[in-house]
Amino acid sequence: MDTQTMEDGLMARQISRGESRQGAIRNLSAPQSSRLFAKEQSVKNLSRAAHAVKISNRENFVAIAAAARASKNSDFKNFISVCGGPFCTLRRESSSDKNLRSSAPGCVCHADGGSLNFNSESSCANPSAAKNPYRKALILSDGRKGHENQSIAFCELRGLEFCICKIAYANKLLKLYSYALDFFGLYFKIFKCDLGRGGTATDRKNGSNLNNTSLNSPAASDSINLDATPNGTNSDAVSYNENLDAASDRNLNFADFDLFVGAGSTTYYALKFYARRYAKPSIALMYPKGYRKDFSVIIAGAHDRPKPRANLKISPVSLSFSRPQGLYRPQRKAVGFIIGGPNSCFEMGDEILKQIETVRAQFADCEFALTTSPRTPRATESALEKLSWDYSVIYSREPVNPIGDFLAQCEWVFISEDSVSMISDAVSNGSASVAILSLKRKDAHNKFDDFISALVSTGHARRYSEGAKLKKTAKYDLGAFVREIKI
Repeated sequence: MDTQTMEDGLMARQISRGESRQGAIRNLSAPQSSRLFAKEQSVKNLSRAAHAVKISNRENFVAIAAAARASKNSDFKNFISVCGGPFCTLRRESSSDKNLRSSAPGCVCHADGGSLNFNSESSCANPSAAKNPYRKALILSDGRKGHENQSIAFCELRGLEFCICKIAYANKLLKLYSYALDFFGLYFKIFKCDLGRGGTATDRKNGSNLNNTSLNSPAASDSINLDATPNGTNSDAVSYNENLDAASDRNLNFADFDLFVGAGSTTYYALKFYARRYAKPSIALMYPKGYRKDFSVIIAGAHDRPKPRANLKISPVSLSFSRPQGLYRPQRKAVGFIIGGPNSCFEMGDEILKQIETVRAQFADCEFALTTSPRTPRATESALEKLSWDYSVIYSREPVNPIGDFLAQCEWVFISEDSVSMISDAVSNGSASVAILSLKRKDAHNKFDDFISALVSTGHARRYSEGAKLKKTAKYDLGAFVREIKI
């Protein structure tokens, strides 16, 4: 070993022990000092880089450590053994924690218009989703059309592009665990996420696919690889799995969305999971009973009687959005009938038929249109079929929805009082005036009474009464209500 090498080694040891640059230089000649000063700067640069990495990962380490401490509890260990499968987020929050805090995000690093995917939850922070002229929303759906339609309505009224992703639990026990985990502020991937047939992500607003056009080819039907997500980046793609495996949510680059929207108890825990993971707003539609109310925004109907909160927005109607489908085009003044079915509060029998006949006699100069619903009893449908109609949909045989056409084309629509969603749709969309048909009730008073009474008091609906003169009704501006909500 020559003198130069020994001097370099001595200098490195002095720097690592924290000795000052000036002290080290005093022991060396000027040329050696310059050379070793440069080496020292390199060491410092590396040190700063390492320090930056530590800082970027500090939250992840803290979260993992917290979970590790919690895992000493035998009940927690038992829970993990029951759930099984990979967890995407490991985080403990107090009840006062805010919804927008981020936990261990996935890593997608963009370079030269492409993407480098490290498949790591903690290797680096997700970059912000590319900003587009219209913000994008991911709808988490429980598969129930009524709930899903409310989420679609929110996006349509807000002017958002959106995709729909179905959320499900493998069994009822896991959903039960979600309530307990949310109570303690713990968020794990205990649910399953599916993009639907073929795993594609469809932009319902524009009727197009947000992904590469090749996804629509037969070759892409079983194995979906989203190489071109909305902003042209890779999306940590995996093959589609019909069993909703735990990794299927990676068919979509969730980071490309600006907010997450969901309605129904099955979606609320997943809504918080993704909102935290990607540090994006969560919009809960309907009142999330049983879960902590720390969503970014909650939009609930007044009929749910929610307790006031800073993040709660109360609407007199459920969210809805209807467009004419071109299914019905009247030839003259028209009256439409929208018939639901029995539920926990009402029965459906001959009383609805008598009211329909009375209305038809009152509007004898109009043409008549009818649609039933999935809940309409077959006996009622058969009785309605015996009447003459200019247009009719018997839903049990023809599952289409002409309500948007009725609201846009008819002078009046008459709706059975059993459905909050159908009445909300009617008072918020189109131009038709709205009248409510009564049903045989099971209780003296129910939530539908309060809901309808509020609409009648504001002039947005009328209760039909034989012989009474009907006054035109006003439309509730649901679009203005939604657009004024600050997210």
